[in-house]
Amino acid sequence: MLIVVVLIVQTTSRAFTQNSDSVVSVSMLALGDVNLGRTVGQEILKGKTDFPFKKFDSVLARAEIVFANLECPVTDQNGETQSPKSNVIFCAPPGAGTTLRRAGITVVSTANNHAFDYGLKGLRETIKFLKRDSIRFVGTLLNAGEEFTPEIIERNGILFGILAYTQTVNIHGKWKGLISVFDSARAWREIHALKPQVDFVIASFHGGDEYKDVPGESAERDMKLLADFGADIIFGHHPHVPNGIELYHECWIFHSLGNAVFNQPQRFWTQRSFAALVKFDKWNGQKKISSIELIPFRPGYQPSTDLNQIEAEEMINRIQKLSTISITHTERGYFVKPSVEKASQ
Repeated sequence: MLIVVVLIVQTTSRAFTQNSDSVVSVSMLALGDVNLGRTVGQEILKGKTDFPFKKFDSVLARAEIVFANLECPVTDQNGETQSPKSNVIFCAPPGAGTTLRRAGITVVSTANNHAFDYGLKGLRETIKFLKRDSIRFVGTLLNAGEEFTPEIIERNGILFGILAYTQTVNIHGKWKGLISVFDSARAWREIHALKPQVDFVIASFHGGDEYKDVPGESAERDMKLLADFGADIIFGHHPHVPNGIELYHECWIFHSLGNAVFNQPQRFWTQRSFAALVKFDKWNGQKKISSIELIPFRPGYQPSTDLNQIEAEEMINRIQKLSTISITHTERGYFVKPSVEKASQ
C-alpha cells in the first residue's frame, strides 16, 4: 500500500479587523516549477489536455486557490515545444492555458528565467493565452512603462495579494520593463502599496542556485528583503530541487518548492518534491496562517503521489535538515507547535 507522509506546520498570525466571531478559512496549494513544453507540450498538441495533471487531481482539489510557477512561455510556434538549437529553450503550445484551467490552477508566476525564451512574441502570447483561459498571472507585462500589478484574489472574505519576481532572464533582448526582475526599491513600493488592501501578501521569487541544497547568498538576501517589506509567505523556485523552510520575521520562506511538472531524471532530488498546502484563518480581531501541510510527491511529465513511505520520509528528513524550523513527529504526522496569535491593534 502506498503511503503519503504529510507535514503539518502550525504557524503564527497577524492582525486584521473583522466583526464576526466565526472563523473563515481558505486553503492555498503552492507548486514549484511547471513546464508545459518539451514532451508535455507535444502531448497537449495531440489533444491530451489533461495529460500533465492526470495523476495529481486529488491533490489539486484540496485547495480553493492553486499557485504554480509557469516555467515556460505559452506561444504558437507551429508545433515546436523545444528549440532545435538548445534543449534549455522551450515553450508550451496555446492549449496550455486550457490545461491549467482544467487542472484547477488559479494563478501562476510568469516571472522566471525562461520568460523570454521565445522573445516578444512568446511573452505577449503567454499573456494572451492565459487571459483567454482565465488563468491569473503575475510577473510580466504587454508594454514597457506599465506598472507591475499584483493579483488580488478573494475567497471566503479573505483577500490575498500575489506578486512575482525573478533574479535572472536567460535570453538577451528587449525585455526590460516587461519581466519583473527583482529590484528592491520597486518591491518595497509594491508590497507597501498592496499590504493595506489585503489580508495576506504572497510573493513568488525565482532565483538561487540550481540543484543546490541552499538558495545561495543573493537569493537568501532578496527573499529576506521581501519578508522585511511585509510579505507573509514567499514561495521560492528555480533550484529544481526542494530546499528548506524558514520562519523569518513572521514570514514563511520556502526557499525552493522544487519541480512539479518537470522531467529531470538525471538527478535524485529533481525527482522528489513537495506541495505546500497552506490554510489561512480569519476571525474577530485576528488572522493567522493556521497550518502548512507538505505533501511529498514525484515530479515529472505527470506528477503523482506514488512515493512509498520510505521515499516520503526521506523527503521530510531532507526538509528538516535544511530548515530552521523544528519538525516533530506524532501520530498525526510531522508538525511544528503553533505560536501565539496576535490581536489587532
